[in-house]
Amino acid sequence: MNVIKSYVKLGYSNNGQIYEEQEFYEAKKHLQELINPKSIVSKLYSQYLVGDDPALVALAEREERNALKKLSTIIYMQKRKRTGFDISGYIDYADSLLGCAIHRLGATNWKAVFEGRQLLSPNRSDLSFYDWESGNINYNNTDNFEVMHVGTSIMFKHLGDHKIISVNPSDFPNNDNVKRTHLTSPLYGYIVFYDHIVRKPS
Repeated sequence: MNVIKSYVKLGYSNNGQIYEEQEFYEAKKHLQELINPKSIVSKLYSQYLVGDDPALVALAEREERNALKKLSTIIYMQKRKRTGFDISGYIDYADSLLGCAIHRLGATNWKAVFEGRQLLSPNRSDLSFYDWESGNINYNNTDNFEVMHVGTSIMFKHLGDHKIISVNPSDFPNNDNVKRTHLTSPLYGYIVFYDHIVRKPS
């Protein structure tokens, strides 16, 4: 009976998924972070920035606004593997920062990235990931973006204000939903930032 009472206290008196106690508190923490992004601003990883690499400086400039969901940045980057082949991908910056803050499995260690101890790299859980050696490609929606395919083009729909983010300027040449910034970095080579100012849903 005491066990049953404990389950009820933890919110288990429903027909949904059953959690262990620790899993319940972790899920609760995750939801609180999503509801109140201001709570993670105190964890700004850019305070650990070392050096003046243009890519890291650009990431630092965007971090707080992404954490507060005022700006939603998609990062495009390409990285060479030890085999000599590249991997490339589109990274949801805000989602990646949140993953680090809540210790999501496999999340990027942004403190280490800003300190220069670890290089940022696209991975299979990002919005888009392409392995040039195997030809494998992965697409994933995040809490901020839905991946869309229009013809041969890839686009992203922001789930907050439903604006369409086109990564190819020729698709929507007059699209003001996104600002593209191209940088060349000694650490990361060619990198592109797609910055979307989040509007209130219409």
